[in-house]
Amino acid sequence: MKNNVSVEAIEEILRDYFPKTCDKVTQAMEYSLFSGGKRIRPMLLLETAKAVGGRINEGAKIMAAALEYVHTYSLIHDDLPCMDNDDLRRGKRSCHMQYGEASAVLAGDALLNLAAETVLEGPLANKKYLAACKYLFNMSGINGMVHGQSLDLFTETKTVDDANAVALHKTGDLIRASIVCGALCGGASDEEVKIFDEIASKLGVCYQVIDDMLDSEKCEKSFLDVMSERALKEYASKLTYEIKELTARLPYDTSYLEEIADKNLVRNK
Repeated sequence: MKNNVSVEAIEEILRDYFPKTCDKVTQAMEYSLFSGGKRIRPMLLLETAKAVGGRINEGAKIMAAALEYVHTYSLIHDDLPCMDNDDLRRGKRSCHMQYGEASAVLAGDALLNLAAETVLEGPLANKKYLAACKYLFNMSGINGMVHGQSLDLFTETKTVDDANAVALHKTGDLIRASIVCGALCGGASDEEVKIFDEIASKLGVCYQVIDDMLDSEKCEKSFLDVMSERALKEYASKLTYEIKELTARLPYDTSYLEEIADKNLVRNK
């Protein structure tokens, strides 16, 4: 892979750590993992590691694979009838529609476990790599993404603060894991990591704001419950401006972060 950050290069890494067995659950895992995703999260991780450290090291590659395994597990479970009950994912039948509900549950469980197995292949003696491992699982667990799912399922969105909390945890925390783990793998200082975390938090919320506007036809909780579309557009622009202010404080080439923030504002899917 060297320093090339592309969807194809990321998928090579995902294959490197994917199990060689071929039962129904593994097929369901593979079906969802290689279903045409944009790989935004591992891409952010690798770009950040490269920006900070000047290259993509082995620890960053391992973390990128683990992160995408976690992300894919979350999508499989999110689509289940007991959650969002979606029949389609990226224009294809969702995992439980293709392989059955039991296989989908197990495929999600197995991908989360695979993420843990994968990070253990990395340089655990490196304190920053170990901190990245802890951060990934903290952001994907009950203090992070799982908490966001809980808020989304079991609480009402009555205020802007409520909508921000759901967005920050359900969507934002894995984006935080992407950028912060990349910064740690690259060797960023504690102060720099805090700035990267602020950037990632704002980017995650902004990503959900645009998602909510694009999915305005759906009858589900969103920012549109508490803000007008015009106000939301202004909020997204404000967050994007704040992201750029923060990137200017870092001593690295963070143009990739500014580019993804700008693209998010105008995306249509």
